[in-house]
Amino acid sequence: MRNGKALLSKMQTVACTICLFAWCAGPVGAAEQQQADTSTPAATVMFPVSGDKKVAKGSMQPVVFNHALHEKAVTNCGTCHHTGEPQKCSDCHTLTGSDAGKGVTLEQAMHKRTIAPAKKGVTPSSCVSCHEKVISSKQECMGCHNIVTPKYDEAWCNVCHNAKVTPEQLAKGSTGAMSNEENRAIADKAVKAQKPNETPGFFVPTKVTIDGLADEFKPVLFNHRRHVASVVENIKNDKLANAFHYKKEVICSTCHHNSPLSMTPPKCGSCHKAKVDPSNPQVPSLKAAYHLQCMGCHDGMKVARPANTDCSTCHKVAEK
Repeated sequence: MRNGKALLSKMQTVACTICLFAWCAGPVGAAEQQQADTSTPAATVMFPVSGDKKVAKGSMQPVVFNHALHEKAVTNCGTCHHTGEPQKCSDCHTLTGSDAGKGVTLEQAMHKRTIAPAKKGVTPSSCVSCHEKVISSKQECMGCHNIVTPKYDEAWCNVCHNAKVTPEQLAKGSTGAMSNEENRAIADKAVKAQKPNETPGFFVPTKVTIDGLADEFKPVLFNHRRHVASVVENIKNDKLANAFHYKKEVICSTCHHNSPLSMTPPKCGSCHKAKVDPSNPQVPSLKAAYHLQCMGCHDGMKVARPANTDCSTCHKVAEK
């Protein structure tokens, strides 16, 4: 009996050890585990540090970087902190470049799209190169991004450069004189003040008749709203997409790509004519424009139907 109790005690001990091990090594992602083990900030303001202790002038607004959100999106801190140390990017990368950063400026470190693979260790990612990698890996994104390059204008920049700081705070931040506590207080306040984008909704015509090429085929009844709704649904469920599709009109600009942002953009035929204009040969004909957009989107999203060679799926042959 005594041996039986001893065996039972050992079994309970082993069972508890297994349960404890399973709990400790359970389905906790690397980012969440790291967040629990370190004192990394939930958010921080990334200031344009000058490197020479002089106040940065003429720069854009600083960036409020949601560290906690991005931390969950990567499996290795070296993706950003490629030196192996959890230090600030501006320790090495300044506005004018430094020896510590091998001459790579802060602007380049944050925005460079192509980065040579590291000979040893982890290849670093810039903000932009990482975002573009995410986009290219998502089938639902590549429908639009396969055919349209975003306009890297002020509105695009302001999505990230959104910190509201006073001249005094900018001076302290850019010279490295701001304390971590003050920095985090500004960042946390900015994150809490952020509001979700306006839900685009079904704001477009239900169907559109495309009849500019109706000499051989019947006019195409394009299900406009269904296509837009598909794009809207994908954006709504993605934080990165939500941030950059900050207006309803931005969604329209996917197809109406060279028009000013508008809820009532001009028709494709206002720019694309039946035949290529010899004085403006870079503008495709109307037929080419339609097919480049439609097929380019379908190819990007890997939509199998209709085949690019199957005209009759979209175009019904006109009666003669």
